[in-house]
Amino acid sequence: MGSTNQGHEYFTAEKKYLAAQTLEEKIEGLKEMIQTSKKHKGTEKMVAELKTRLKKFMEKADKTASVGKGKKGIRKEGFQVILVGLTNSGKSSILTKLTNASPIISSSPFTTREPNIGTMNYDGVYAQIVDLPPILGKDFDMSILHTADYILAVVEKLEDINLFDKILEHCRGKKLLVINKIDLLSSDALRKLEAQLKSKRSDFVLVSALTGTDVDLLKRKIFEAMNIIRVYMKEPGKAPSSQPVVLRVGSTVLDVAESIYKGFSKIIVETRLTGPSGKFANQRIGLDHVLKDRDVLEFKTR
Repeated sequence: MGSTNQGHEYFTAEKKYLAAQTLEEKIEGLKEMIQTSKKHKGTEKMVAELKTRLKKFMEKADKTASVGKGKKGIRKEGFQVILVGLTNSGKSSILTKLTNASPIISSSPFTTREPNIGTMNYDGVYAQIVDLPPILGKDFDMSILHTADYILAVVEKLEDINLFDKILEHCRGKKLLVINKIDLLSSDALRKLEAQLKSKRSDFVLVSALTGTDVDLLKRKIFEAMNIIRVYMKEPGKAPSSQPVVLRVGSTVLDVAESIYKGFSKIIVETRLTGPSGKFANQRIGLDHVLKDRDVLEFKTR
């Protein structure tokens, strides 16, 4: 990927940077790239570009820190998904299925008194999942909904949908209706419910947090809402990296190169592609090639 006259430690740091999901991880990766880069005239421009990028990231981190935490102590980290629902709708159980969080789960009403936060890992892409206290309860704080990227309205009964439509109508983020506890329904009742939902709205998913039914589909819905693709880098003669470069849908090879550091595309002499956007494995492509999710790139540089 990087300049061919760099050592193993530099390439290790570069992989760490490309795999970074948070601002803090990107800063740490850039610091290691700068520290491990060989210092000579041929690398002066590259190191200067890395330092410029590091400065911008650190300024962004300082700005984020100055904003501080919200009313409930929540700091937005990357793509943020909010779980909202009535008490005992199963929000906390869904949180445990999606993330590494371990909230208190109980059949008693209003068990969730404070937001519970977890991180969902979907094949190397991360999203922050926040389970809010039940709506209509005294601990519910609606302010976070206005900055959320994706809102999951968790319900058990169709009659609750109108309530959520009214509460969420002014929220800017994308919304998904999540019907939970489908394990309690008969096959016939489930078919009727699905038919009713299809006739009324297009974006919904039926799940059971208890049995895990279609939780993977819910994860996929969250990933699709992020509007991103995963591109994996490969060094000659080696397997592709396990961690992707994450980019917006519609990104090109040029975007990948410039995400490494500004000007990196100018030292690329050849790019090979294997993946969904190619016609065949190891296809030679140009910088303007539009990439798709799960593409694998191999750069050869001067």
